[in-house]
Amino acid sequence: MLWSLLLFIITISILVTVHEFGHFLLARLCGVQVERFSIGFGKKLWSYKFSSGTELVIAMIPLGGYVKMLDGRVAELSTNNEQFAFNKKKIWQRASIIFAGPFANFLLAFIIYWIIFLLGVITYPVQIKATLPGSPAASIDIPSGAELKKINDIQMESWSDVNLALISVMGQNSVSLTYFDNVSVNNQKEYKKNVDISHWAFDIEKQSAITAFGLVPKELEINPIISKIISGSAAEKAGMQVGDKIISYNDQPYVDWNDFSATIKKANVIRLKVKRENQEIYLNLKPEIQANGEGIVGIYPTSNAIIKRYNFVEGLGKGFGQTILTTQLTVRSLYQLVTGVIGLKHLSGPITIAKSAGQTASYGFTPYLYFLAFISISLGVINLVPLPMLDGGHLLFLLFEKIKGEALSDKLQEQFYRIGFVLLMVLMGIALFNDVLRL
Repeated sequence: MLWSLLLFIITISILVTVHEFGHFLLARLCGVQVERFSIGFGKKLWSYKFSSGTELVIAMIPLGGYVKMLDGRVAELSTNNEQFAFNKKKIWQRASIIFAGPFANFLLAFIIYWIIFLLGVITYPVQIKATLPGSPAASIDIPSGAELKKINDIQMESWSDVNLALISVMGQNSVSLTYFDNVSVNNQKEYKKNVDISHWAFDIEKQSAITAFGLVPKELEINPIISKIISGSAAEKAGMQVGDKIISYNDQPYVDWNDFSATIKKANVIRLKVKRENQEIYLNLKPEIQANGEGIVGIYPTSNAIIKRYNFVEGLGKGFGQTILTTQLTVRSLYQLVTGVIGLKHLSGPITIAKSAGQTASYGFTPYLYFLAFISISLGVINLVPLPMLDGGHLLFLLFEKIKGEALSDKLQEQFYRIGFVLLMVLMGIALFNDVLRL
């Protein structure tokens, strides 16, 4: 719990700082005086005032932040500082300042994805082992071993992509699948078939979209032969070498990698038997304990997965494409939530985010980066919803001002803000209630 809480605070702090820095940077570029840049709400824990007059604040409650700009609607302006007030700027400048916050979140996600592709991503064919009888997938008779390439013309590179893509098509009448039959490696044939999903529905809390659609993924082939050992790891200290084949552990025959991994996570000393150059050797493997209490030894098995690294330019292209794809799927999911295709019971709040942050970080640095990018995009999309109190609501007010030629009255704007505040509190209450039910 403490690990998850720490990761939650770090995650939210990163996202809020980036979001608010977007507002801050554009405000300064447009000549607006920024009085305060606060990370968090409530009582000040630390502050520093720059020569420009901006006060940087770290506040007690790390659940948001804000940029306070000079504004003639809330403070009296002098002749000298009137030109630095937000409300005195042109509409396009104010719109740019408001949009810069969500844009900064999209930019952060793009940079994170770019870094991921530079570091290298584990890839393996998205192959289908079988289809479940009576499911939507079974209606088109996909052969065993077929490699899924696209869903609605969106490229599928992992089963995670498949899951998100299938969630995004809930509520539609049909979806197209493009796959290779893989009957012959040298003679692959591409098929594109439409699947009727007009009556397809499932509970995303209880079932994955992949299973509900009727796809059974072909399992990743993992062999108990060590392909890589991390320098300075517990495995290296125990004397393990690349090429060692695991025969047994704790006097139990090797069954599969998942069971062996679960044994490692218990963080107890493991009596390991390996085969090395036709000799059987016994080793004492003592896992190192991570911050979350789970053990790690620093070894990689042999599998049909490959680590694919991209160069600088390729990484930029892949990062941009992944950002666009995740944004499209997030917008689609939000639309489904608003239209009732996905019920409000699936709305998640800070507790679920904290748990997810801790879980993904325990899997490694790269999974956490994926999580951070996804949450950053989600924050950017949500902030663009045209609801008062959010950036999208402010942009809507500016659009009205542009069309009408004058801004809404302060009284009318205040009424809209109150309505928006109530709606946000209701949604936050539902999200927290859902979080508690999931505990």
